[in-house]
Amino acid sequence: MNKLYLVSIGPGALDLITPRACEALRKCEIIIGHQLYLDLIQTLIPDKEQIASPWGKEIERVDLAINKVKEGHNVSLISSGDIGVYALGGLALERLGENNLEINYEIIPGITSANACASILGAPLSHDFLTLSLSDLLVPKETILERAEAAGKGGFVSVLYNVQSPKRQELVYQVMEKFRPHRSPQTPCGVVSNAFRPDEKSQILTFENLFSMQFDMLTTIILGNDATKIVRNRLVTQRGYSFKNETE
Repeated sequence: MNKLYLVSIGPGALDLITPRACEALRKCEIIIGHQLYLDLIQTLIPDKEQIASPWGKEIERVDLAINKVKEGHNVSLISSGDIGVYALGGLALERLGENNLEINYEIIPGITSANACASILGAPLSHDFLTLSLSDLLVPKETILERAEAAGKGGFVSVLYNVQSPKRQELVYQVMEKFRPHRSPQTPCGVVSNAFRPDEKSQILTFENLFSMQFDMLTTIILGNDATKIVRNRLVTQRGYSFKNETE
């Protein structure tokens, strides 16, 4: 039976793609995704039919993958990070449900941007954390700011995705302003661009210094909290083991 594989390719490095994802790519005749994602895995799919679609055509991309399966092909729909996190996994299942389609499919997980960037910076996600996308294409700006305020009040280490685009320059600073009442200016934070790709860049800096920086859509910001420290030039959010041992 033909199958739709919803394949997560991780942050970009080939050795961080799971064996199951590689096996799915091997089984498929057709690979569909944004050109950026196809470029990242070219050495794995040189003999495959590749179909690229641009940003903003996500519904069309999913429908194309489904239709190719209906035509009798095994198809991989790919996404960086994890296809179920700010990606097309949910949309694919929605489209199957809306059209009452009985198509065989498999979701293959991957390393998210949050996981990848955290490992580059140290261990900032060792305690409770959350992720927040700053893209306002599908979520109103007001909702993003409300969620940022709740995250700040809750004291969560927060991972900011889709940080800054050419058309959306100010929202990242407005979001960080929502954290300001709940963060010391000296709170350790981290910024990673192009994680595990050739032009990777990372920096550890204070919360206050973030406001003077420029970012892009391939940048992830991790905002520390009062348990986040710098240990040997790496971010570490304390889990509480030392405190527990001292009080036993």
